[in-house]
Amino acid sequence: MAKSRLSEFLDRAAAGEEIIVTSDGRPKARIVALDAEPVPFRANRKLLKSSKRKAGTRAENIVRQDRDGRD
Repeated sequence: MAKSRLSEFLDRAAAGEEIIVTSDGRPKARIVALDAEPVPFRANRKLLKSSKRKAGTRAENIVRQDRDGRD
């Protein structure tokens, strides 16, 4: 039955409804709409600037040491 109504289910999912496909009364699949676009990661620059740096080896130095050790 789901095969013959797939277009309808896709339209309903695109409208925001969650469709659960069952077989013998057991859930087998979920049809949901895809997000339009993923939300890009945004750094809180004010927070980053105000936070104190922790003492320790800088990442660039760790990478440089690792690269030098490979030669």
